Amino acid sequence: MAKEKVKHLSGVFASVFAHAGHISKEDAREISGLADHEFEQAYDKAANIAENVMQHEGEKMDKFLEHFAKLIDEHMAHYGGKLFK
Repeated sequence: MAKEKVKHLSGVFASVFAHAGHISKEDAREISGLADHEFEQAYDKAANIAENVMQHEGEKMDKFLEHFAKLIDEHMAHYGGKLFK
């Protein structure tokens, strides 16, 4: 199950690059290795992250890392903790 969580997170990460225009959606799908329906969920989460980052007035990379860290913590909560304790 942990492997699937990491695959999902990699799909979100790759999809952020697609939303920013650096790679195609199909490239992000290939990188993620997720099934189509799972990838679409990851792609939707990436859309929310990208939207929040692009609307941010300050340092966009800091905002991206903040949002992605929150997503990682949400995924790790299932295992009773954070990635880095």
